[in-house]
Amino acid sequence: MAKPVVGVIGESGTGKSSMFETLPSDRTILINAELKPLPIKNFRQFKNVMTDTYKKITTVIKQLGTDDGAKYDYAVLDSFTSLTEIVNKYASTAFNGYEVWAMYNQMIVDVIWDLKKLPQQVFIIALPEQKAMEFGETKSYARVKGKELKYGYLEKELAVVLFTNPVHDDETGEMLDVHMHYKANKFNTAKSPRGMFDGVLKNDALDIANKVEAYYGSD
Repeated sequence: MAKPVVGVIGESGTGKSSMFETLPSDRTILINAELKPLPIKNFRQFKNVMTDTYKKITTVIKQLGTDDGAKYDYAVLDSFTSLTEIVNKYASTAFNGYEVWAMYNQMIVDVIWDLKKLPQQVFIIALPEQKAMEFGETKSYARVKGKELKYGYLEKELAVVLFTNPVHDDETGEMLDVHMHYKANKFNTAKSPRGMFDGVLKNDALDIANKVEAYYGSD
């Protein structure tokens, strides 16, 4: 049975990628659309698949659903933002006119749905974009091109969406720790089922995966 995909959204340098340091490297695969190492000391111990084309991304996802992919318990897509750029580039060269955006939208939707069907615990990393709200306030969503998918499509498809919340030293401004927003508020699109998380949630992917499994139950 597929596990709920976890979305992890945050600005660069706020602890999105470092949270995966706690995952067992021999049972984790990185779908690396960023084409760069994660900022974690054990990065080279992970199965790291560079995916700079739409075909490579879909091939890796398909393989994870086969017996060959059964050796992996965790999969990380880094990042949704780069995935959309790769798909946009492919659609712009393969199609014309209105077909470009229609196929772009469909391919993004297909990738999300294929990830949701995988038996692994999947994490999707994304950068945020802000939408202006009332009274000069802004709200953060996963960044994506195409008006049909903007401002909440990824979040709508996921049961768990976490936003990084860095803790800084008041005097130096240095980042001391990273907590995760998991409750909806007026500033971002974080969400999780009631009772899945409690208190302060750290940027620890293994702990998060264990809490998700405990909530829904194992196979």
